[in-house]
Amino acid sequence: MKSKNLFAAALAAAALALAPTSPDAARTVVCAACVQANMERLASDELRGRGCGTDDEHAAARFIADTLKRSKVDPAFGPELYLQPVELLTPTAASPPTLEVTNGDRHVSLVQGRDMVALEAPETLAAPMILLHDTQVAAEAVSGKVVVYDSAFFDLPGVQNLLRLGALAVISPASEQIYEHWTEFAVRPPGRTEIVGAPRRPSLQAGLSIFVKAEGMAALRALGEGQARLEAPRGAPRSRTTYNVVGVLHGKAPDADRHALLLTAHYDHLGVRNGVTFHGANDDASGTAAVLEFARILGGEARHRRTVYFGLFGCEEEGALGAQYILAHPPMAIGDLVANLEFEMIGVDDPKRPGALMLTGWELSNLGPTLAAHGAHIGPDLYPTQNFFHRSDNYQLALRGVVAQTISAWPVPPTYHAATDDLAHVDLAFMTTVIGSMVAPVDWLLDSDFQPAWNPGQKP
Repeated sequence: MKSKNLFAAALAAAALALAPTSPDAARTVVCAACVQANMERLASDELRGRGCGTDDEHAAARFIADTLKRSKVDPAFGPELYLQPVELLTPTAASPPTLEVTNGDRHVSLVQGRDMVALEAPETLAAPMILLHDTQVAAEAVSGKVVVYDSAFFDLPGVQNLLRLGALAVISPASEQIYEHWTEFAVRPPGRTEIVGAPRRPSLQAGLSIFVKAEGMAALRALGEGQARLEAPRGAPRSRTTYNVVGVLHGKAPDADRHALLLTAHYDHLGVRNGVTFHGANDDASGTAAVLEFARILGGEARHRRTVYFGLFGCEEEGALGAQYILAHPPMAIGDLVANLEFEMIGVDDPKRPGALMLTGWELSNLGPTLAAHGAHIGPDLYPTQNFFHRSDNYQLALRGVVAQTISAWPVPPTYHAATDDLAHVDLAFMTTVIGSMVAPVDWLLDSDFQPAWNPGQKP
């Protein structure tokens, strides 16, 4: 009953927000009650964390489509068609992956979930194993081998360098972050999900990363070298469907569709794990609520010169699956998009820069500084080593040439991918403020001739 009353109040607030009090009334403002109502629905117990390909995620997609329709936003895929189904085939494990290493009569056995997490393990892998303390080696020293990188600290760039040099797999100590999300990594599918009807995206790395607990690393260290064999037997593929939800407001200029803006977020999260709901209030109900609020505001205004699309993508948490599919089956010409702004995790204020947002890949284009010059509370990415520019749906579009960047607040809060990412741990007042700071810049972008561009030499 509470949620129904709040929803009714939100509709009333939205109507009031869209109704000018005089011909000279101030422009539309953010409807805090609308943002709250959308957050309460998306991060509710009923939607159980909106896990990829679940009925809960589908219910969230239908809610988003209904919200776009109420905001007078047109469906992008045809009459009454806001939803784009995406068929997925995900490999399953017949049994947990195991790694066996032998050196003479000595033997080490590691099991997925108990001793290690192997990310996207192949069905079989067999190669000599060597132990290294340094990544400054010649390619021939590691090519075709399983490398135990016995670093004193977690060194992801070092792991990536060894894989680039040709190592088939790199075993390294589990970091604090790996330990924090051990269960999540352990239950990930043993291979990459096939997106039916979309080309397979090239892997960002050529080999396999294996993270091992301290006891396992000690055993491998004592072994020194040997013959390694990984087995990850497969079960029958798991079939699922996710949905992209896209609406559009066509602009009034004759060439409006050829200079369109795309506002996006992902609406899925981790779902239910071991009986615990991961609500995903900040990640990314907050971004979804922002896009829906822009849809409400822009749907109630006079049409702008440029067309604007509102895209909410499914299954981002499992590898930007919805975003990959929509690039193969877009409702618009990808080359006609002037920019994409992805909203990701804007619900928690960053203590390093209170009251403001950040733009991933700030230095790569002229978009962020231009938006800031027009009033956006936005600045550079304060966490460049985390590679956030590459870790959200925007990157799929950036690879196609679109100036596509992600707007975030605090991207590394204590609630990240934790059961505590719930409504009690987001700041709705902060969300309302920073969404409001983007309204005038977005309005300006939709009515201007400004063409965002990658800075020289920075196009992905």
